[in-house]
Amino acid sequence: MDMSELVKSEILVSIKAIPPVGWSLANFICLATGYENNSVDSGSFNQGLDCALYVHVIVTLAESLLACLDNIEWVKKKKSLQTDAESSTHDSLIMSYMDQFRPVCQQWHLTSLLASVNRDATNKAETSISNNLEYLGKLDLCDVALFYSNLLRIFSALSPIRGSLPVLNMLSFTPGFLVRLWGELEDSFFSGDKHMSDNHTSENGKHKASEKIPKQPSKDGANKWVSVFHKFTGKSQTATDCSDPIGSHSAPSGVNLDPSDVWDIEPMRHGPQGIPKSLFATLHLFCATYSHLLLVLDDIEFYEKQVPFKLEQQRRIASMLNTLVYNGLSHGNGHHNRPLMDSAVRCLHLMYERDCRHPFCPPDLWLSPARKSRPPVAVATRTHEIFSANLRSDDSSSSSSVGSVITMTPHVFPFQER
Repeated sequence: MDMSELVKSEILVSIKAIPPVGWSLANFICLATGYENNSVDSGSFNQGLDCALYVHVIVTLAESLLACLDNIEWVKKKKSLQTDAESSTHDSLIMSYMDQFRPVCQQWHLTSLLASVNRDATNKAETSISNNLEYLGKLDLCDVALFYSNLLRIFSALSPIRGSLPVLNMLSFTPGFLVRLWGELEDSFFSGDKHMSDNHTSENGKHKASEKIPKQPSKDGANKWVSVFHKFTGKSQTATDCSDPIGSHSAPSGVNLDPSDVWDIEPMRHGPQGIPKSLFATLHLFCATYSHLLLVLDDIEFYEKQVPFKLEQQRRIASMLNTLVYNGLSHGNGHHNRPLMDSAVRCLHLMYERDCRHPFCPPDLWLSPARKSRPPVAVATRTHEIFSANLRSDDSSSSSSVGSVITMTPHVFPFQER
């Protein structure tokens, strides 16, 4: 079977079978890394491997495998009809298959690809424009992001127990990788908003003391219970009496902007549909990786040490996610946008919960994307009821996206309106 037939192949009579393109994907990874089942990890690529070609081949095969898996969704729904013996055999086959992906879960694999990106970027910068055609097939960060974004989706779809945890653990704790992903996104989505960073920098000294974690045990205990109350009531930050260290942030002097407009990120106003294809996988990978890291990132690292991001960067990340999620839910989501939206919602919730516990964002940030377009609360509430009823009847496809808005992002509605 030649490559073109292999990529187009969708031979899959049952969920128990791995399609040919899936086996080819695993074989390419093993050949490139010298890995065999139960063997010791070599810790490097085979000598002379073209990393750019390797990444492009794996991406092509991975996208074809994902297309196959999407097309057999109806088979997955019948899995519950399998006997215990059939289910055990199936899980054993999948675990054996996924074991061949072990090299991509190793840190050396990622750092080797990033080193190749650095080399190609340096070579391209040193090459004259007339010779740039030579470097059109070289590796860049977006290619690496697409590589791992596809692998996350494959692990989530196939791994019966651990899901994408092996890849996420590696990505989250590779030094500098998240910062590098965010740098790529920030340069693209905030290139015209440098004044935001300048404004936060100029006021950083004013609020530096208040951005520290509260030291008094009694006050911290009170804040804890206030946050618990907010979680149950859905109360927004605008209705709290506790002081907001960033609450005095305003639009830059000399610019006639509503403060809320600063946090309504224009490239995200159409949801996932407005994101350039070249950055789609980068954004998905960033959201998935950062949400995983936030689960273990403590408050000292987040507020005092400010790693991996400064607080002004955290505000930008929160505003980007907030605008993306609200507009993605408002405009409706295609099936192909679901991995991005799921990871963005998860990351947004983790950041909002941290802000509820100890504010680092101005109240306008959370309200901003819906300020001009949110439906009346009565309409949104009724839609939410319909949405919930449809979910119970397993007919979520007919539910309105506005129901998702009030379910997933209730903070965009001011507490007084609710």
